[in-house]
Amino acid sequence: MSAVKLKINEYNGAAVQEAYCVPAAVDLFCARGAKNESQLAMDAFEGGWGTVVLSPEKSAAADVRALKAERLLCEEVPGAEVLPLPSALRENGGMADIGLMCAAGERLFCLPDGFMDLRRLRALFCYVSSFPVRIAVRPCLNELCEGGQINEGDTADRLGMKGLPAIAESLAAEMLLTLAGEYGVPLHVRCVSCRATLDAIERARANGQDVTCDVAVANLLYTDEDHDIAHLDGALKVFPAVRTPEDRAALWKALDEGKIDAIVSNHRARSADELELPFEQIPFGCEKLATVLSELLNGWEAQGRPCPLDRLLDAVSAGPRRILGGKDCAAADLLDDAGSTVFVRTAEGWTAEYDVLKEGERDE
Repeated sequence: MSAVKLKINEYNGAAVQEAYCVPAAVDLFCARGAKNESQLAMDAFEGGWGTVVLSPEKSAAADVRALKAERLLCEEVPGAEVLPLPSALRENGGMADIGLMCAAGERLFCLPDGFMDLRRLRALFCYVSSFPVRIAVRPCLNELCEGGQINEGDTADRLGMKGLPAIAESLAAEMLLTLAGEYGVPLHVRCVSCRATLDAIERARANGQDVTCDVAVANLLYTDEDHDIAHLDGALKVFPAVRTPEDRAALWKALDEGKIDAIVSNHRARSADELELPFEQIPFGCEKLATVLSELLNGWEAQGRPCPLDRLLDAVSAGPRRILGGKDCAAADLLDDAGSTVFVRTAEGWTAEYDVLKEGERDE
């Protein structure tokens, strides 16, 4: 799905250098954190998103009735559309009613972040192998990351901080891909942050596995070299950590080659009090939902446009829709009616804005 070039001469009083629109941007796996659904929806709307897809949390919807109730509540929220995702597991660790939810049109189910109980994972993959669904995982061997603050490497050593090793992600991804491959279960790998994980995904694809993946905006814009002891704050206290310049280059290359399917905000808001804590005590998170699309385009521009614009915009629009299940998923009508996201470049940079008009309704 290509971006449509628009003929706009002026935007907020400034001459327009180029402008494009796509079906409204979709942010996958957004976490509430310190904000509620209403606040998320308004932040997303302000930032140009059409739909915010919520990750399941403690009160995860694990059956048809609970999921329907959660979505009905979200329909009343003003701003961007809010779409809660179903969980693959119940709160007690038992399996969700995936078969019944699949029959109702659900195609994407989430596992908790860093869930690596191999016995239960194997049972889950065996169970879902007979359904046309995809399981979303966020790979991490948590025992290797305990106490970690930033990416493991020279910067962490220089700042005297315990590191978050990339191998905790890539090794977990290898294990998850191997287990899913045993039963032919389509997998979605969330928040890929390093070249080793990309390599694991490519090996799985070469063996015939159906694997999609996404990357967080922060991992495309920053590296661990951006950490500065004089300005350590919560802005780059993200998980997964921003990695090395070589890892960032590998992520852009994969995006350029169509090997990354979506770009996500990785939103998880922290409170003002949490952000005032010393760096080591600040929780991992990100509060840039209202600005992250513009930051993505401006960062892409500053780095010399390392991938085609069509690839970039597809990864925030059509890509997330495909991961959710495309025209076959229960939320297809909601996504189709979400309007457009317009990207405008002036001398001051790129801006993303939501527009209620859909592509076919616009006079280009």
